[in-house]
Amino acid sequence: MTEQEQPESPVPTIDEEMVASYRQAIERAITHLPVKNGVVSIDSIWIETSIPYEILDEFLRRDDLVLPDNVDRINLKSNVRAKEQIRKSRRRKRKPRAKG
Repeated sequence: MTEQEQPESPVPTIDEEMVASYRQAIERAITHLPVKNGVVSIDSIWIETSIPYEILDEFLRRDDLVLPDNVDRINLKSNVRAKEQIRKSRRRKRKPRAKG
């Protein structure tokens, strides 16, 4: 057999290894998080794992995650606000006192 005819070995690519690593990190984190009425928040997972939010959202929408028995679902609606959504304080700032 020549090199071109040999079948490729099933070595995982970097992307596949990253997917497996992220999945494992998410599954482990979920076991340590507080569960309220069978629900875990995406914000809790995000804080625990520090995985970028977009990647985390993508992984949690998949059906291949193994959830613990006490977790029925994951709430994908985030309660973390964007900077534009934070209200400015209505308190007046004090003027500095004049010296003298």
